[in-house]
Amino acid sequence: MKPLSLYVHIPFCIVKCGYCDFNSYALDTLLEKGHAGEDWARRYGDALMAETKSRAEQFSLNGREVGTIFFGGGTPSLFPAEETRRVLDFIAASFDLAPDCEITLEANPGAAEAERFGALREAGVNRISIGVQTFDDEALGRLDRVHTGDDAERAFRAARAAGFANVSLDLMFGIPFQTIEAATQDIERALDLGPEHLSAYELTIEPGTAFHARQARGELGGLPDEDTALRMWELRDSALSAAGYERYEISNFAKPGFACRHNLNYWRRGDYLGLGAGAHSLVEGERFWNHARPDVYAKNASDPTAGKEHVDEPEKALGEALMLGLRVKEGVSLMRIARECGADPDDAFGELFRDLETSGLLARENGHLRLSDKGTLLANQVLAKFL
Repeated sequence: MKPLSLYVHIPFCIVKCGYCDFNSYALDTLLEKGHAGEDWARRYGDALMAETKSRAEQFSLNGREVGTIFFGGGTPSLFPAEETRRVLDFIAASFDLAPDCEITLEANPGAAEAERFGALREAGVNRISIGVQTFDDEALGRLDRVHTGDDAERAFRAARAAGFANVSLDLMFGIPFQTIEAATQDIERALDLGPEHLSAYELTIEPGTAFHARQARGELGGLPDEDTALRMWELRDSALSAAGYERYEISNFAKPGFACRHNLNYWRRGDYLGLGAGAHSLVEGERFWNHARPDVYAKNASDPTAGKEHVDEPEKALGEALMLGLRVKEGVSLMRIARECGADPDDAFGELFRDLETSGLLARENGHLRLSDKGTLLANQVLAKFL
């Protein structure tokens, strides 16, 4: 049996950030438009449990061991801790949780969310991921974030005080008008806190976001040029390496033993069940996704599927396995993905492999294929070629 992970999507936010392309909604807006009631959290929790029951029966997953659970969003820390506990208890009753099950919850650094950390730890969450983005208050304002750099530091300390021994911080670089010095200071302030894990990624302007619309109108200035962004990448990698963090994926760094197992399961194309509005799943070669709007999802919680596709055709499966697996520093074993996908990667992509190796973007050694240093910097362009 492939490993099974659960993803639980909490789509509610205080503010929809201009760069965000995730399925998320400002809670006040939902309430004003009548898409949620005062009992929004209870109703959404009920919907998550109804879907859990339905999916477990649909795919005969009852009793199957779950190695990781991830509450993502949106802002999962905005969800009341008692509802998180209720959902987790229901999941534990529906599946066989591994003794060392990694249970992550994403959190904003706001004071109200930080006050919930103790209750979340008691509910069973054992890993917290805090969305800092930057410690620079002016840059936070440009990103539409509602916390301050000092809030972020207080949230980290609150997580430690609540008993979290596995804390991740999210940082962003390439923010409009950000200097190399400011990006370096962000890394230094994060390292001073001593998290077990750091995600440090470059801002990308995604279609459908407010930033994309502003860019199209010529209103989004201050984005760094390619040389500046490259220098930020290099400074990030050298500073985190010197501090004892290993880059195990393009934008993720961890102290030994603290790589995010949930994300590793995605990148290794393990099975995962997504619960909640807009959540995506991959179970036994079938990918499916849920209705995106929370009220529509809740009304159809026992069968919230909005679309599906089979992805077990060998060449498609190979393309996905390469696109995902090459994100990881160690790369992919060609023999392993041939066995799992039922086809030889060289038969399907041999010519592409040779072109990318000649260009210095891929490296092959002992039956493993990985991105080169140059390929890592151009990862989006390289990985897109396998889809």
